[in-house]
Amino acid sequence: MIEFEQYLRALPKLHSWDGGQTWNTGGFEREHLAALRDFLRKALPGSPAIVETGAGNSTICFLFLAPGRLVSVAPDATLFERIRAFCDANGIVTEALEAHVDGSEWLLPRMASQVRETGPMFDFALIDGCHNWPMVFVDFLYCNFMLKPGGYIMIDDVQLHSVKEMARMLSEQPGFELALDLGKSLVFRRTSGSASLGEWTDLPYIVRKSNEYARARNPFSL
Repeated sequence: MIEFEQYLRALPKLHSWDGGQTWNTGGFEREHLAALRDFLRKALPGSPAIVETGAGNSTICFLFLAPGRLVSVAPDATLFERIRAFCDANGIVTEALEAHVDGSEWLLPRMASQVRETGPMFDFALIDGCHNWPMVFVDFLYCNFMLKPGGYIMIDDVQLHSVKEMARMLSEQPGFELALDLGKSLVFRRTSGSASLGEWTDLPYIVRKSNEYARARNPFSL
């Protein structure tokens, strides 16, 4: 098995946004993955249970943690083939990887329905799948319900408006604290034992923005 530093020196280019003409690392670069792994090695228990929406170099980085379970959901079967091919070629064990070729809006609700019987099951969640509105919030809703108390939830690409709004909400939300700032990604720790955020009146960010709208000449205008 290659060393993590060897992996960082030549990150595999697993993604293409132009039909295969050019390839990229998917947005995660050496500095992001190195800092994330260092943080997770200290923050998570041994053999952690991890769930992610989206896949790529984050998946490989998580495998270096020797997870007990790594659930990864993305609609691209060939992406998982590239991930497994790289891991096989470099001796990276993939037994813990549960690759689901599906949309997170379909898979996560089915998984979250088990929480009432088994309790929350994940120590860490990465939201990096579909970045449209409302998908980032759908992913957060179900990942948060499956997150163990004291677990961590990471959101990637905060330069995008949908993701930034979720980041702003969590930054003001009781029961969450910012644990790691990677620039393009933020990791929050959930300090509350409850996964429910309550009504809109229980979300300080929503209350604050609603009060701003109420002071407008016409609060009901767009």
